[in-house]
Amino acid sequence: MRTIAIMNLKGGVGKTVTAINLADVLRRAGRRVVLVDCDGQANLTEFYLQEAALDALEDGGITVTDLLLGGAEPLWRDNVIPLGSDGLVSLLPADSSLYALDIAAIKAGQSVSIKAFEDFRDAAAEDGVDYMIFDCPPGFSAGSVAALNAAEGVVVTTKVDGFSLRGVAKLRAQLRSMVSAGNGGIDGVLITQWRKDGAVLAGEQVLRGAAGLKVFDTVIRWSSPVDGSTMAQQPLDEYSPRSNAAQDYRSWVKEYLGEEVAG
Repeated sequence: MRTIAIMNLKGGVGKTVTAINLADVLRRAGRRVVLVDCDGQANLTEFYLQEAALDALEDGGITVTDLLLGGAEPLWRDNVIPLGSDGLVSLLPADSSLYALDIAAIKAGQSVSIKAFEDFRDAAAEDGVDYMIFDCPPGFSAGSVAALNAAEGVVVTTKVDGFSLRGVAKLRAQLRSMVSAGNGGIDGVLITQWRKDGAVLAGEQVLRGAAGLKVFDTVIRWSSPVDGSTMAQQPLDEYSPRSNAAQDYRSWVKEYLGEEVAG
């Protein structure tokens, strides 16, 4: 099984959208995928679950927080919610209790296991899961550090704007800190929300020219259906398969995982 953490210390750069569409492309290739929502905002969870399921989760369902505290069920299947009719994708959800956990860890020394996802990962692998994808929050938290500890590799999503153009050195420092925090290396930087604009092209050139920084050839073009797909709670290949972003995500997965998906 391959384990991937999707992360950046900056928000609004397409981490959750990338996790959703990576999982969907893998599902369409017949791969079994477990998504892990490590963000207290729970955008990934809210994308997949309807209101009734979210209410049930708040009333005592198993979440990432339970795993981090050691209070989840021993069988990995008991911790996840199956998604869709084909049973290929499952979700380990999150809720706002992750925020409370981080505060408790700081203020009261609440014990959190950064190795919490390792047994979960290993049990899923033994049961034939092909990919586990961790959707991490901006910055370091109990959830993101545990995810980095369990992941084999990290995909960093980023926009190319004025902040990115001036902050290449800072981005590289982020990548180094991610590697030191976990066991995996950086698989690559994925440029999202790309536009054919002079400033964006200049920033992309700087990003690609940075020594020691792997940037995927494929970029995810800005595409209005992305917002529509999140509102409709549908992956891009279902909501707008001919959109630029849908085509780009398919191309990126082929570049990133290539023979693994085709084989």
